[in-house]
Amino acid sequence: CSDWNDLVCDLTMHATHPRPRIQCSALALASHPPPQAPFWEELVPDKTSKVLVPGIGNDVAIVELFDTGYSTLSCFDYAPEGVARARELFGDTRLKSPGGGGGTVDLRVADARSLPYGDSTFDAVFEKGTLDSVFLSGGKDKKVGTEQLRLAVSELSRVVRNGGIVMSVSTPATRYIDTAFAAETAGDGRPRWKQLRDGDVHITADGFATINVDATILAWERTS
Repeated sequence: CSDWNDLVCDLTMHATHPRPRIQCSALALASHPPPQAPFWEELVPDKTSKVLVPGIGNDVAIVELFDTGYSTLSCFDYAPEGVARARELFGDTRLKSPGGGGGTVDLRVADARSLPYGDSTFDAVFEKGTLDSVFLSGGKDKKVGTEQLRLAVSELSRVVRNGGIVMSVSTPATRYIDTAFAAETAGDGRPRWKQLRDGDVHITADGFATINVDATILAWERTS
């Protein structure tokens, strides 16, 4: 790969199937800061936030997220191979023990549809392509894909605290992801999520525009 955008559009980040390894070096990607970073920092300015990262594997952007100050990360992947690769990219010193050097990154093998975290654990979620892959796991049957996506979004509703943020970088399943968040309601019928970014062009105060990201950026705040 010659550019981060190649990774944004890559659909090997499957939530229900192992992915092949992408042959990109961390050094090569480090020279291409993720274009979605300014939009994330605008939505989640507090770097002490507890951040959940679904679907990791070869994603060097998550290492960069840590190195820019978002050090309390919980990352998971459905495939053990993805977690092993992420362990290589993070290096032992960034990782929590056991198996790490006393750092603050928690890596786990987990299923996006049944997360091993407590209720209201996280302040924010940095999601890039995993919900796409959950939907695509249904193959040609969109009903199956929609149900798998509903389960994953329901789990995000459970583990994100009230007032927490989800940012999703999506390509093929944007409409279905949007619908899944809109359908989430609390016990009293109120919507659980307020949409902050709907995929339209957005320009940050520093002049960064979403048109420079080769994907759609969606974001929500949990309100109930």
